[in-house]
Amino acid sequence: MNRQQLEYFLAVAEHGSLGHAAVAAGVSQPSLSQALGTLEKEMGAALVRRVRRGAVLTPAGRVFVPHARLLLRELRRTGEVTGGPAGELDLVTTPVLAVDPCAPLLGRFRGLHPEVRVRVQVTDRDTEVPGMLADGRAEVGLVYLPLDTDGIVVRPLAEHEIMAVFPPDGPPPPDPLPVRWLAGRETVGVTGHSRRRALVGDHLTAHGVRLRVTVEVAHREMVVPLVLAGAGMSFLAGTAARWAAGQGARVRRLDPPLRQRYGLAYVPGRLSPAARALAGLAVAPDGGGRVGGGSFAG
Repeated sequence: MNRQQLEYFLAVAEHGSLGHAAVAAGVSQPSLSQALGTLEKEMGAALVRRVRRGAVLTPAGRVFVPHARLLLRELRRTGEVTGGPAGELDLVTTPVLAVDPCAPLLGRFRGLHPEVRVRVQVTDRDTEVPGMLADGRAEVGLVYLPLDTDGIVVRPLAEHEIMAVFPPDGPPPPDPLPVRWLAGRETVGVTGHSRRRALVGDHLTAHGVRLRVTVEVAHREMVVPLVLAGAGMSFLAGTAARWAAGQGARVRRLDPPLRQRYGLAYVPGRLSPAARALAGLAVAPDGGGRVGGGSFAG
């Protein structure tokens, strides 16, 4: 069993087609099929079954997927290329953190390590992250804290301050904004039960405040346009709040303030050279005081 066989098998698992997997892997379909056949002989079981419109995993193949991911991670971890990390890096994060700080962090990382291909997975449920790290679907998680840390190392990085965001028209809200002033305000909310929503709800409840969610959307991208159009106020943090202010929204700090910590999560001893390099950028502020500089031993 070698790295190439594992990569081809996981490509088929991801794409559901030998042809699409071969294109993604940059090889011919016969070469991919031959490598899979050799892997199946070594495993002593059929892993992939060809069907009319693609390929599906057999029961043995489905069981093997998490083990293949972990084996491939280990091969990448021990196979550092002279001159710096290479290969692929899988990161999991949440929608808000994907924008800030993940995007600027990955921008700096790619500038330093252009030979690494980064795949970012986004989940609305922080509770999924430990399982994704444990079974090898991701090497590193950038998540809000606290996190279930059974078998997971968590390194706190920084925090987001959550702001109240209002339409550009109407009487200007106080600045800073007393939380009690929000009682009964019409609000644009996001469908689901995210940690952000629970944190905001708990903060308001602690001060005897209840909002009226008058518009609820499934996609966060709609929140700012709806606020700007006058559909209600909402809550944003980091880059999203700054962008909303630049578009004309009135952004106010809460009094008392509301902050949410975030950090880096990973399984100890499993980081590839690329993952260690990314973590090294994240664990300490850079010269400008932002998250994204320093060293990391893994």
